Amino acid sequence: MTTLLKRHEVPKPGDGKVFEQRAKWKATLESGKAAPVHEQWTVDEEEAMIRLETDAVSMKETAFGHLKEQHKQELIATFKAISPEEKAKIMKELKSAGEEGINRGIDEGKTEEDDDKEEVI
Repeated sequence: MTTLLKRHEVPKPGDGKVFEQRAKWKATLESGKAAPVHEQWTVDEEEAMIRLETDAVSMKETAFGHLKEQHKQELIATFKAISPEEKAKIMKELKSAGEEGINRGIDEGKTEEDDDKEEVI
């Protein structure tokens, strides 16, 4: 019911109980007012939509990709701000984690660009 009222541009279509919405709809029908006509898509708009639907999107272009990049920047900034002793400790932990196989891909020479190639949606 709300969708019909919105389509006919009835003020506050979602307000009220069901019987109130039905009364608004009945008044709209009795008024004889037609729903607004929306323009048809142009050929250019249709081609743009087809392009958007068929083009591959890399992970870097998504919100997740942007968030990943932001976290990486924050990690680098944090690493630069800590003491040399803490850096050495962190590097030691990272090395042992890599040796245990937690950081898959580091020892194999895998890069972030390789991840982007795999993560195309």
